[in-house]
Amino acid sequence: MRVNDLLPPAVALAVSIAFMASADTLAQHGAGWSLGEIDLATPYAQRAVVPVDGPGATFRFDGNSNWLEAGGSVALEPSDGLAVGAWLAFASPPGDTAAILYLAQDGLLLGLNRWRQPEIRLGNLRAAGTDPLPVGEWVHLAGDYDGETLRLRVDGDEVAQADGGAVGPIEGLFAIGRALDAGFQQGTHPLGAISGVLGAVTFRRSADPVTPGPRPDTTPDLDAPAVWFADDPDRPRAFPLGATGWTNEPHALTLRDGLWHLYFQANPNGAFWRDIVWGHQVSSDLAVWERRRPALMPTTGFDRRGVWVGNWIPDREPPAVLYSGVNGDWAGIGLAKADLEGGLSLAHVVDHDTPSEFQDMRDPWIVRTGDAWLMLIGTGSRDRSEALVYTYLSEDGKTWERTGLFDTGGAEMPGQYWELPVLLEIGDRWMLMGTPVLEGEPARTLYWLGEFDGTRFVPEDPEPRQLDILATYRAPTMARGPEGDLVAIGIVADEIRNEQKRHESGWVHVLTPATRLDLCHDNPDDLCQEFVPAFADRFVRILDQGKATTSATLSTGGRPVLLSAEVDASNGGLVRLGTRVTDEGEVAAELTIDAGTGAVRLDYTNGPVLPIGRSSVIEGMIPPSETITIEILMDGAAVFGSVNGRPLAFLAFAMVQGRDALYLSAEGGAQIEAFRLAGHE
Repeated sequence: MRVNDLLPPAVALAVSIAFMASADTLAQHGAGWSLGEIDLATPYAQRAVVPVDGPGATFRFDGNSNWLEAGGSVALEPSDGLAVGAWLAFASPPGDTAAILYLAQDGLLLGLNRWRQPEIRLGNLRAAGTDPLPVGEWVHLAGDYDGETLRLRVDGDEVAQADGGAVGPIEGLFAIGRALDAGFQQGTHPLGAISGVLGAVTFRRSADPVTPGPRPDTTPDLDAPAVWFADDPDRPRAFPLGATGWTNEPHALTLRDGLWHLYFQANPNGAFWRDIVWGHQVSSDLAVWERRRPALMPTTGFDRRGVWVGNWIPDREPPAVLYSGVNGDWAGIGLAKADLEGGLSLAHVVDHDTPSEFQDMRDPWIVRTGDAWLMLIGTGSRDRSEALVYTYLSEDGKTWERTGLFDTGGAEMPGQYWELPVLLEIGDRWMLMGTPVLEGEPARTLYWLGEFDGTRFVPEDPEPRQLDILATYRAPTMARGPEGDLVAIGIVADEIRNEQKRHESGWVHVLTPATRLDLCHDNPDDLCQEFVPAFADRFVRILDQGKATTSATLSTGGRPVLLSAEVDASNGGLVRLGTRVTDEGEVAAELTIDAGTGAVRLDYTNGPVLPIGRSSVIEGMIPPSETITIEILMDGAAVFGSVNGRPLAFLAFAMVQGRDALYLSAEGGAQIEAFRLAGHE
């Protein structure tokens, strides 16, 4: 296969550029770049290559769209000598071998693989290091060839070499920041690209090694540049999102030494699922989050294809988590120790393989039971006919023994697989929670209330209850606050945009703000939520308010807003909430609540984009009520909050600027007693 066959059909390479200069370093000229005589551009960029502080000319790359590429074929004669190098600080390991410098398929590549191990290739020669490069720190990677020996250098020290004699002439596509032969995920998302910053990129016709010089004294800025999402009308601003790329199930929420740590499934290299790492954010108040470097990354062992969900071992010292990892064929369980900053590293493997009678296993949850710990892990029968929970037991928090299936007391879990098991006390009862996998159906999170005796859960009702109204909010991670309250952060999945739209935007899925979760006052068998006070208190600017009305059209101004409303429905009636409304009254999604029956309906049919993974009309239920209390956060495409305390979440994409209004109305005898629209500070 030719490299051109792997690229979108947009580039014709007709010019051959002979590489003649003796010393060349990447430089920016207006909107373009050059490397000596080689002119470079970003023909496929969805986000700009942004200059940042660093050694020499330093630029932030997004990992999936904005590599630099020559406009013509580049020719090189390696026998004359070659030296290449750059400062690198990467935000996440690449999904495939990524290139700092690339010239022609089977030609030249200086880069690293998905396990962060560096390498240089030249023709049929390859020199590779075995030690992973650090994430989020400056490292100098270089290579040189003197006509006989190819050498790889890290921070100026030789770490590998390959002898093989002369390498013939090389000519082909040239790029900085991506291996152009890495291909595409789902035919859309480019692979083999650098997510991070590159500085002092050097490519010269000389066998003299590229020396790193003094280590940069600036901390590499690996957050998403504001310009990347400045014009995106749909990206939330007040939610704890990953910097870029794929964001999914949050887990292992914990409060340690006054600081909350939130972890989540992440692929910072693009808005697609592949080679997952643990994203990491911290907060002192559950309202403002600071992004940290990835906390847990795959090794070359049992978890080499991705580190999946995990959770803390409660009351264990030193602190550690259990997590599931995959090698491409089956899953295992690892124990990772924590450092003082909340970073994690594999200490030892608990179990290399899935028990043979089950199809897979994932997402450990750990419960303290007397003098031991019980680990629950989601699984399913080998024939995919039953969702199950498997268990392990440990007396020391380190050595874990398989103890067979967990007795769920007849809890009726549908589907072929039980994901994300949770077992904890809520009020004076226990709650068992899980997210079933049903083939061809969107995921939803279910729970049961009952009793737990240390080995067996007995539900009060074997039929599950649904976490939220519309089955669009799921998989919350939960932890106790300092006052013993149950704090939850979940996920609202993007089941609306296609792969191309996701690639263009550079992000997918939304983590929710923190809420306090408890049993409802009006029905102690239901779960209710409210925003944690520190988050709600940030909405202090009153944008609009009113009393005793039946309708209101409100402008958000494109900012995060919190809508609070109280509706008198003692005579029945309907409440309507329209989101992302145009000046002409076109609505992206409309929510309707029938007070008399409790029916809730979300309708996308008149919006600019229809769901792909769900119906265009989604229905749910709340208990009928004479009063409808609404507390809804609207932030970009994200709508999250509660109706009569019951969790509500959905995404309503505008896709264009200007859909910044919403409407609230009451009809059929209902009346809005009061409403308040507050803006984020």
